[in-house]
Amino acid sequence: MQPVLSQPHSWMLQVLLASTLLLWENVYSMPMCFDMEGYNEIPIEELLDSAIFMAQHISNLTTQMSEEFDANFVHSLGYKARNSSNCHTTSHATPESNEQIQQTQSDVLLKMMISISRSWYHPLKQLVRVLATLEGACKTMLLKVIEVMETNQEILGELKAILVRVHPGAEESVYAAWMGLADVRSADDNTHYIALSNILHCLDSDTDKVATYLEALKCRIIHNNSC
Repeated sequence: MQPVLSQPHSWMLQVLLASTLLLWENVYSMPMCFDMEGYNEIPIEELLDSAIFMAQHISNLTTQMSEEFDANFVHSLGYKARNSSNCHTTSHATPESNEQIQQTQSDVLLKMMISISRSWYHPLKQLVRVLATLEGACKTMLLKVIEVMETNQEILGELKAILVRVHPGAEESVYAAWMGLADVRSADDNTHYIALSNILHCLDSDTDKVATYLEALKCRIIHNNSC
């Protein structure tokens, strides 16, 4: 089977990949500061609706990618021992049940979401690079990862804007460092595929978590928990 980027018309993906990575290297390699001025005139309900829509969208995309990757690369390995405790973001203590979410203050919930989103900056960049050259990978998966990478950054900006509205002067929490690059780059196919499967599984879990927290936050802030 030919690598995805050696197939006909793959030069379009190469151009897309190159332009996307160039943007990230030249802009987002700097400290991730956002110009909040552009958000000042947007009502908080609109910010929440926008963030929820994007979070739900990338949550759906990551579920599709995780299932597709496992079906194509991991199923034959009989690998089923995935555990969310292996995710690099588990250093963030996050509420799991609806009751725990309700007991978490709004500013704390927002800082959790910001930390989670920031923690995916480097893993998503590496996912794009790896899937661009992974033999047998569907080209639509690469496009989905690029979309998730860019949308995650948009969500991060809106989360910061909402935090400023909900709790002016609040400081962000530290985000989790990702240490999985060695396994992702491993020359051993089993190690390589399992590492990618774990990343996609963790990404799926975290994007779903952010979407869930955002919905709970809107219910609390806009509807006074009458949802």
